[in-house]
Amino acid sequence: MRCTSVLASNPVSTLYSMLRHPHVGREQLVAFQNERVCRLVAHAYRHVPYYRGLFDRHGLKPQDIRTVEDLGAVPITSRSDLQGLPVDEIIARNVDPRSLITRASSGSSGRPFIVRRTWLEERLHGAFRWRALQALGLRASDKMCYVMGNWNIQRQNQLAKRILDTLGMARRKVIDALQPPEDIVQALQKFKPTVVGGYPGVLARIAQTVNCDVLRSLRLHFVNPGGEVLTPLMRQQIQDGFSAPVYETYGSIEFYLLAWECPTTGEYHSCDDGLIIEVLRDGTPANEGERGELVGTDLHSFAMPLIRYQLGDVVTKGSQTCRCGQPFSTIRSIQGRMIDYFVLPGDRVVHPYELGVRKVPWIREFQVTQERMEFIVMKVVPFHTPSAEEMAALVQPVIALLGSDVQFQVVLVDTIPREASGKFRVYRSHIRSAYDAFAWADQKIVPPGVHDDS
Repeated sequence: MRCTSVLASNPVSTLYSMLRHPHVGREQLVAFQNERVCRLVAHAYRHVPYYRGLFDRHGLKPQDIRTVEDLGAVPITSRSDLQGLPVDEIIARNVDPRSLITRASSGSSGRPFIVRRTWLEERLHGAFRWRALQALGLRASDKMCYVMGNWNIQRQNQLAKRILDTLGMARRKVIDALQPPEDIVQALQKFKPTVVGGYPGVLARIAQTVNCDVLRSLRLHFVNPGGEVLTPLMRQQIQDGFSAPVYETYGSIEFYLLAWECPTTGEYHSCDDGLIIEVLRDGTPANEGERGELVGTDLHSFAMPLIRYQLGDVVTKGSQTCRCGQPFSTIRSIQGRMIDYFVLPGDRVVHPYELGVRKVPWIREFQVTQERMEFIVMKVVPFHTPSAEEMAALVQPVIALLGSDVQFQVVLVDTIPREASGKFRVYRSHIRSAYDAFAWADQKIVPPGVHDDS
């Protein structure tokens, strides 16, 4: 009988370290990282077939990786490297797959990805996010509401959740982001949260369409956007509309929490005791102020290790330690997921997730582009050529949603090109995009309050 827990350290000890780290020196945090890297690599080589094969093919042994700096010798793993493998190849042999909690990405990269964790790992990752929100001002008594896709609603412990909802004791709630803004606000008024999180594009649209007096009456402590890129314009719209500070957190299905905004400097504290973040420019470490691709190593995922995993996001590398005095390294800016609303004839607005094409079994990868107000094209890289019935099941609901005055065309292709930056935008509008004015210059970027004398 295989055991169901593979945490390589005492979770109580890990939680204690997590609470202590904001107050220690950088050298103590790095020592923690090095110790966890050693444990993780040794575990992955011994128990996970994918990583044993990867190491063996490149002549590596666990003892070759003793520090964070040594990780550079490990080849990078992409999402596509793992997606096509059997589950038994990518999870630890000393864990029962049936016991694991699964989390699927939204498919915003064109193809959903499934991450598996133990119950303890899931709670530990959640604790890192809780610490970040507390640093931003969240209190234990606060109610928090997330405006996001309804697929993010956890299916576990639904009976307990319903009981708490009935008694008015629930502290967390998810509101479907695909509802009209007015319905979302009504749900917020009923729940009475003190903090609201959700997709920046949705929150900005609410701020633009709902009376600001109604939004301000919510009396929020702060707004916590995440899941998409937050542009300066979106930030201003949300802040003005809700009359509350805006603090961003940066997360993903793979790593849960990567960074959170520093209220003092405006940069983002990397979750250095949760994962190792590398910012690579043409395969080599980026310098401070340079853009590069984010590669991460999760220090607390042993059931399904992610070592030097290529997330696909482009970020700007910040300082080695934050200027606020905390020991965390920083990310200066984030170019992550960018999702455009589609503006249709008759002033109709549709969020791309309403198209319902995220998890079609025969689709390997896709991209939806609004070429004109009345013309939307979906490029699809299929696993196999779809039958007439499969194609109809995809197209007909979309046509019904868009209406007869919008043409929807599906084009089967062998590959979908990436942006010049390397980022993949799965939903894009050429009619109106909140990201059109959000330039990603390739120059050195200087943080707020710092003068570039070079």
